[in-house]
Amino acid sequence: MIIKYRLISAESDDFVRDIEIYSNNSFEDLHNAIQVSCDYDSSLMSSFYLSNTNWDKLQEIVQEIIDKEFQTEVMLMQDTKLSDLSPKKAQRYIYLFDFFSERAFFIEIVNIREQTPEDKKLEFPVCTLSQGKAPKQIFIDDEIPNDFEDEGSEEFFDNPEDFGFENIDDYDL
Repeated sequence: MIIKYRLISAESDDFVRDIEIYSNNSFEDLHNAIQVSCDYDSSLMSSFYLSNTNWDKLQEIVQEIIDKEFQTEVMLMQDTKLSDLSPKKAQRYIYLFDFFSERAFFIEIVNIREQTPEDKKLEFPVCTLSQGKAPKQIFIDDEIPNDFEDEGSEEFFDNPEDFGFENIDDYDL
């Protein structure tokens, strides 16, 4: 089976990507296809979430487990095949590509089809629609207030006695 995923962005009305991929591929393969289609750096952390019709984040699918204590219910991209989640038309996902600013693509399955003889000529996954420019991968707020001043950070360690010791050797472990 071949699944067609459509990606849209809340940041850019003209951004659309359609990616077709085999159902036996992994979420890591889908992640890599998204990164290539948007010309992103695939070494940066990202994550998929299953979603409902209201775009609520449900089950998480991660690149790697960072904290075993808090990430007990997550699935790994490399170990999770697209077919493991019983894909169906209109199924939704959220693809978080900028962790620090919580920016994401909204993904929906728009088609599921059998492989055709013409597909053998293509290398999957394949981006079948690329419209508009992808949002920047990392959002950096360029607007620093004009009255911004570093309020004496260089003076912070000038008087260590203010912290209860005069020398680092005075601190007992």
